[in-house]
Amino acid sequence: MEALARLEREDPKLAFQAARVVGLYRRLWESCMAKHMEGKKLTKANDGLRETQQRLMNEKNRMQSSHDDQLARLHFLDQALESSRLHLTEILKEWNRCSDVLESKPSK
Repeated sequence: MEALARLEREDPKLAFQAARVVGLYRRLWESCMAKHMEGKKLTKANDGLRETQQRLMNEKNRMQSSHDDQLARLHFLDQALESSRLHLTEILKEWNRCSDVLESKPSK
């Protein structure tokens, strides 16, 4: 500012042009700073979104793992029930054979 004041005294035309250049430079600087601050805000928001995405992915993976575990347990239970059904069927068949044999024997 002191240089502009001195230039104003020495050469008013040049001082006017210099002041204009300084003004343009100041507006450009302010614009750059505003864009820089906007960029920082976007970067911060982007980081927040990345953290949220990571949490959601972790939750999804945990839920998928839980779902897979439940499917495995269900499959195991289904196999156990099928095995029990087969064993019960065999026991009932044997029971029926024994009943038929007992009924076919004459009573004394």
